[in-house]
Amino acid sequence: MSNPFDLDRIGGQRSLDRLVAEVIAAGDAARRMFEEGRASVTIKPDRSPVTAADRHVEERLASFLAASFPACGFLGEETGTRAGTDPQLGFVLDPIDGTRAFMRGLTTWSVLLALLEGERPVVGIAYLPAERDLYVAVEGQGAYANGRRLSVSRVASLEDASISHGALAQFHTDGSTDALVALGTATHSQRGLTDFDGYRRLLEGRIDAVIDPAITVWDVAPAAILVREAGGVFTDMNGVATLRGRGAIASNGLVHDALVSRFARS
Repeated sequence: MSNPFDLDRIGGQRSLDRLVAEVIAAGDAARRMFEEGRASVTIKPDRSPVTAADRHVEERLASFLAASFPACGFLGEETGTRAGTDPQLGFVLDPIDGTRAFMRGLTTWSVLLALLEGERPVVGIAYLPAERDLYVAVEGQGAYANGRRLSVSRVASLEDASISHGALAQFHTDGSTDALVALGTATHSQRGLTDFDGYRRLLEGRIDAVIDPAITVWDVAPAAILVREAGGVFTDMNGVATLRGRGAIASNGLVHDALVSRFARS
């Protein structure tokens, strides 16, 4: 196991507090746009939507990070990459995770920011502005929601487990629809809690696993460190501990191997 991340590399606890405060401020600005219905929508070439709120949050946080953490690189969903002076450290941002939820007036969208050391997430921040819920984790220090320490469930058998899954079309594209359908009789319950909403329910012990067949690094980097610091396990669908593999399975750890065995393939 690697050593816990040393926050002094980014300026210590005070710098982390400033970072969290800026994420909250950016998210609250997006919430005002959400409440006022003034976030115009554009469809990107990959057919995914982007709103004015996505752009505002990314521009604000990218500027803040460049000024406050010049050693750290940056990867944003909307604006791409910027190199830092430390090749090992880089921030990854999803300015609005759940843009479709945002567009439809659902409150489960979030601002997601993670710090990576190499390919390992070492700081994770997830803020749900419409619900005023804040999740923060630092490697070696635990995971917290609104200051309350988080812990995954202790459900040990798949037949007793509650599972969250991503969009059904993504399972079709992945070729794992049959495996998902089979969970209907193999588990206690199944819920389509998409985006970060499923991961936060796992962190709170309300469900026992999340299966996410189509992800990018900015979708899951904060979730990965949060889940691990809450006592869970995060891998791709083949059981590899990576942010860039085939989808993702996050769980309380006790039902992880059983789920990987159903979805893994060579």
